[in-house]
This record gives sequence, C-alpha cells and structure tokens, in this order.
Amino acid sequence: MSDIRGLQAWMRVLSDQDLPTLNSVVKAICELSDDNQSSTHDLTQIILRDADLTSRVLKIANSVHYNRSFTPIKTISRAIVQIGFINLKNITLASSLIDSFLKGKPRELLIQRLAKSFHAAVQARAMVPYLNNEKQEQVFIAALLRHIGELAILSTGREAAEKFIVARDLHPENELGLSMEYLGVDIHHLNKSLIREWSLGELVTEACDRQGKHSLMAHVVNLGNEVSLHIHKGMQHARMVQVCEQISEQCEISIEDAHKQILLMAEEASVIAKTYGAESLLKALPQRDAIEAKQPAQPTGYELSQYLNQMHTLMIEGESMSAVMQSAVLALQEGAGMQRAAIAMMDYESKCLDVRYIAGNGTNHWRENGRIELERLHKGELLHEFLRAQQPLWHESAKDTTPPGMLRKFIQGGDCMLGGLKINKRIVAVVYADGAGKVMTERQFEEFQLVVNQLNLMLRINAVSN
Repeated sequence: MSDIRGLQAWMRVLSDQDLPTLNSVVKAICELSDDNQSSTHDLTQIILRDADLTSRVLKIANSVHYNRSFTPIKTISRAIVQIGFINLKNITLASSLIDSFLKGKPRELLIQRLAKSFHAAVQARAMVPYLNNEKQEQVFIAALLRHIGELAILSTGREAAEKFIVARDLHPENELGLSMEYLGVDIHHLNKSLIREWSLGELVTEACDRQGKHSLMAHVVNLGNEVSLHIHKGMQHARMVQVCEQISEQCEISIEDAHKQILLMAEEASVIAKTYGAESLLKALPQRDAIEAKQPAQPTGYELSQYLNQMHTLMIEGESMSAVMQSAVLALQEGAGMQRAAIAMMDYESKCLDVRYIAGNGTNHWRENGRIELERLHKGELLHEFLRAQQPLWHESAKDTTPPGMLRKFIQGGDCMLGGLKINKRIVAVVYADGAGKVMTERQFEEFQLVVNQLNLMLRINAVSN
C-alpha cells in the first residue's frame, strides 16, 4: 500500500514535490502557439537558459534525422530556420522529458518503461510516411507521452508505484483493481489528469481516450504502443501477427513489408535513442536477433538486389536517411554475406566516430562501446590511413601489415572493409564490414563498394532536395 493515495495526492507529489522543474518546462513548451512569431522567441529563450538543453537540442538538430543537408547547425535560431519551429519545439519537449526521467540513477523499471515509450514513438511515426514532417513529429511525441502517468509515478521512486507496475504487467486484465489497491486511483484517470495539467496536447489526449472513434493519427499512436508492448514475445507470437496485419492495412502494404518495417524501426529506436543521448535505454530496447526467429533459407543469389531495392523504396517513399542506412548495413550483412556491418557517424564537434547502425551477431554492444576518439588515432594505423586517403579499403589480414589500432575492438583478426560517406567532399560517416575473423572475397569488396556508392548517391540527392 502507499502513503500517497488518490488523484489529488499523486498530482501534488508530481507537480510540487518530485517533478516541479519538469512540470514548469513542459508546460512552458506545450503552451507555445504553433503559429505565433512571439513563440519562436519564447522557445529560443526556454532552450538558451539551460546550457545542457541547448547542447542536446543542437546535437539532435544536427542528426541525420533532421539535418538532411549535413550543413552544421550551430545556433538555435539557425535550427528554427533549417528544421522548423514545430520540429524544434518537439525535439526540446522530448529531450527535456527523457533527460529528466534519466537523471541520477534511474531504477531499472523506469528505464524499461521509458524504452517502451520511446520504441512506440518510433514505430508510430513510421506508420504515417505520407503525412508531412511536422505531423509525423506530433505522432512521435504523442506516442512518447502515451503513458506519461506511469513514467511520472515511477520517477518518484515510490515503492507502491513499482509494485503496481509489476503486478499489472503480470495481470493486465485486473489493471483497475490493482491501480486502486496500490495507488488509490485509476492509472488512466491519473494519466489523463497529468496530460491536461501539463497541457500535453489534443493528440495524446485522444489516443488515451477509450471511448469513441479515433482519428488516423491517434490510431497509429496506439498501434505503435501495441508493438512496443508485445514485441518482446517475438514476431511469431499471435498478438504480433495481429499487429502486423493491422499495420499492413493502415499503411496499405503487404504483411511481409509490415513485418520488415517493424524490425527496421526496432533498430531505428536504438539509433534515435543514441541521438537523444539516452544510451541507458539501449539494453532495454528490442534487439533484432531476440525478436525474430531466423529460419535457414535457401540462397537465391539476388539477396543483395532485394536489399538495394528496399533502400531505393525507402528513399522514394520519403523515409529518413537513417532508415536507409539501417537497411544498408543489412544489405551488407544479409545481402552480401558479410558477417558484421556498421555505420559510424562523424561528429566533428566532439572529434569522434560514433557507431549508430549495426547488423550481425555480436554487434549489439558496438552502439554502447563503439565510440572512437579521432585525436587518439596514431599515424600509420588502419583508420588513420583510411581517413587520410578517403578511398574504399579492403584490409586483408593475411597480406596487409597495417596495424588495426583503434579498430582492434571490432576486428577479430580477420579481414575488414572501410568506406566513406561524403557530402561536399567532407566525410560524414564511415561504413565498416568484416568477416568476424574470416577471410573476405573480391566479390564482397565489389558489393561493399556498390552499397557505399549507392548510399553516397542517396545522400547527395537528399541534401539537394532539402
């Protein structure tokens, strides 16, 4: 039982005692008008008065998800011009919430629930590719906030909150009874009250409403939520099969393509979590090899062509370059038969390469531990020589005596390949593939270069069109 019982008691704790700063920042952001010139100034001031928030917002604004031209965004005013007021407003809101919940040493259950909300947001946004970018961001934010009540009570560290979540997850059919037992209030009532108190918007309010017919945007918010709740059971589970069918109908795509989209967005969630500086969520987000039971398939000989076609389809349909890059590492690993593949983004501000996109067994920890500080590179080592020459490189371990240096943490004594992604002759990312300790082939090097060249072409087209 809890010493805090009832709606008013919990609202007082959340608003006045445990989350007063978050409460004021979130309300200030949400109450900004979307079409008022003074709101632009007000948002700028909200961001600039917090140096950490300013740094986080600029980092996100410069990511491949928002800054498609890769032209550095160095000021908040420039960010508003380049990515738009609404996008920046939503980035600021999401960043503020995530940072507040993850400050200090958050308990494991809070990390797990925030990871589910984050994953739901990424899945939901992918279901409305035909909507403009601003509406996609509204869907993302609404899905992220869909369970704000649960996140808020868990962030207090109160024992009753954790006991309720654990018991409810074991017996979801008895949610109301358990909520009244542990909290003294219906969790849905608390959730809706918090959404109203913090002015979180009409879309998340509609998505949480169990009565009446939902709009398309509210429907996909709830579909994203369903994916995040059940994906840990595996893609073959009956509930996930149903969700796949619903996404297929919603997006007007085949069930097979809906299946692929869910898997791709599960990977995308980890990429975006790193972009938001939320590395602590990575272990709690779904891993492809854990949710998809791979059946040995007879090679057809045109696997790479299928993945290249997928990359082009994503590009044509207006998906982010991030989704294209995740598809590219799968093209290398599954299409070209390379054991492991990754793309590391160049961060000139902090002078490092940061692994974002991965594929292959044993690569899950690369996102957490794959950061390479460029100032620590030594002349003559593999990565240093590649960055100097900026030409596709095949390191044949049996012939090449170049020391692996900082790449030693990836290479297992076998061959590896490196390629650069460039905008205006400036490297923005490095593509990596290896044989996991094995020898690689001439054909694989040709296919590696093909994928890298396709990515470079898409990046340039994307930069010009934006």
